[in-house]
Amino acid sequence: MALEATVEAVVAFVREHEHWAAPVAFVVAFGESFCFLSLLVPGTAILVGIAALLAASGIEMHVLWPAILAAGFGGTLGYAVSFWIGRYFQDSVHKIWPFTTRPHLISQAEEFFDTYGAFGVFLGHFFGPVRAVIPVVAGMFRMREIPFQIANILSAFIWAGGVIAPAFFLVTFKDEVIAFLAAHQYAVAAALFVLALANSIPRPILFVPTLLLAFGLATLMVLGKVDIPLIWLAAAAGAFAGDVYAYVKGRSGRRDRIDMWPFSATPKQHADATALVESRGLVSLLLSKFQGFNRGLVPLEMGVLRRPAAPFLVVSAIAALVWSAALILPAVLIAKLIA
Repeated sequence: MALEATVEAVVAFVREHEHWAAPVAFVVAFGESFCFLSLLVPGTAILVGIAALLAASGIEMHVLWPAILAAGFGGTLGYAVSFWIGRYFQDSVHKIWPFTTRPHLISQAEEFFDTYGAFGVFLGHFFGPVRAVIPVVAGMFRMREIPFQIANILSAFIWAGGVIAPAFFLVTFKDEVIAFLAAHQYAVAAALFVLALANSIPRPILFVPTLLLAFGLATLMVLGKVDIPLIWLAAAAGAFAGDVYAYVKGRSGRRDRIDMWPFSATPKQHADATALVESRGLVSLLLSKFQGFNRGLVPLEMGVLRRPAAPFLVVSAIAALVWSAALILPAVLIAKLIA
């Protein structure tokens, strides 16, 4: 069954059986956080859909809290079981599906865990492809149980609240939110600029949250009938400012850029970004906007390699405009469909 069909089926079930919202949230969050199901269960999309559905049905807050708590417990249990599997199987984990067909997931999670340790367990709940692999690697490395479970429990409940509550409140108070955005469009555009700027810094604690926030805010602005060119230019200006900042940092003369604040990437990620710059030249700026961490690392490496500033600024501006257009295009299409 396609992921979209899975989301629709689960949300439709909850629509007809609201009292099942909490048990369904528990199961979905468990599947999203359990190493063998996370690649099959579009948990975040389902939880957002359930929250929006509950809000649209006009339920009270006392129904929302059980769903958040259930999702938190489900996420905690999924991570804990994945951790125990990693501890039990250790070096033979790579022989178990889905790691037999996706061995890169283990190496990515090892890299992440090596870099961030217990904090990586906390961050893991918020990072898609490696979300449920990080606890497996933590178990393989025989991380102590108590620090793991503390990080696991805290992050699972924050993740659950962060996924469910915003969707619920945005639907519940959509008229008030849209009216506020329309009345303060320049202040909101400034906030979008800051989010786009922060998203261009390759740091795990910033990258995914700021991307989601920028996309969400841009979508609300479009639905709130804020001037489209203003939204487009605000996001593009933030992305461009991030590029310029990274380029200047790279040209500062420091070759030891691995620990260059506020950048946070592994030596391999820096090497991959450098290889992209050397193979694609200025085109790498455009490509990097849609390649995760490379979005901030490519401009940094261009500075380190002392690529000419004028061509960099021109292509960076174009790339920022393209990225901004891609950010708001889905919202524009949605607005036209529901108009």
